[in-house]
Amino acid sequence: MFNRYFGPVAVLLLFASMSSGQADQAGPAEKQKTTPQQQKDGQQKDAPQNADDALAAMMGIAPVDKAAAERGRKLFVPTCGFCHGNDAHGKSGPDLVRSPLVLHDNKGDVIGPVIKNGRPERGMPAFSTLSAEQIADISAFLHSRAADVSNRFAYKIGDLVTGDALKGAAFFNGDGHCVSCHSASGDLAHVATKYQPVDLQRRMLYPAPNLIDELMGRAVVPPAPTTVTVQLPSGERISGKLKHLDEFTVSLVDSAGWYRSFPRGTLTAVDVENPRAAHEGLLPKYSDQQMHDVFAYLETLK
Repeated sequence: MFNRYFGPVAVLLLFASMSSGQADQAGPAEKQKTTPQQQKDGQQKDAPQNADDALAAMMGIAPVDKAAAERGRKLFVPTCGFCHGNDAHGKSGPDLVRSPLVLHDNKGDVIGPVIKNGRPERGMPAFSTLSAEQIADISAFLHSRAADVSNRFAYKIGDLVTGDALKGAAFFNGDGHCVSCHSASGDLAHVATKYQPVDLQRRMLYPAPNLIDELMGRAVVPPAPTTVTVQLPSGERISGKLKHLDEFTVSLVDSAGWYRSFPRGTLTAVDVENPRAAHEGLLPKYSDQQMHDVFAYLETLK
């Protein structure tokens, strides 16, 4: 998990420090030459228009020309979609979103000859009537598709509610045993109005906050800790927050803040209470349809 996010986090921190350093170098006299409104207007003018452009600017990548990409999409779908798929992810023809040929292309300089001449040996016809401008637009569309795939922060999530809410309610109140901890009129009352669908679905499956919440600056409630109670041969029972547990050792922090570790072979009992155990236990048991049904039910709790 750490390695997966370290790269993006490092880039964000570097970008923030560079921006801060450049701002600190501006002298007081220079700052006095502009009014607060002028400074605000200048910031709005220089700021990227959206998250896609902001990420592209931060990574040193030229932003996609959206108008050209839309023109290219209208050309690509009827001309190329029957083989490469309307989303360019491939059909009978190869996936172009991850194609090295496309990734090295600049406004049609690489893919242009292929489009114009075709690849008869691979079953690709020639499209010799397409102009250089049209090929450049198709290139812009393909680069926009690649950008959409690589930029997870700007990924557009479709409709998630595909299940049967009535079946979800039956599972919630029956085989899922969800009512042993939750109540539609208690802790889950109006839960669908508190979270966006994608967040509600994730919290249903993985209730603990994750690194994405923290990176995006979302308010998070620290998860309830897993606790453990050990019993010594004398009969004394010691409880605390679980820190480590394996076949040989149990470690905990007790109510006084002391770190304590015990060889498991010397203990007569080890009782672990994980507040997320029920959720974790359901993951290998859920069918895909049951997940969708339970989520559809939760979405009715508004």
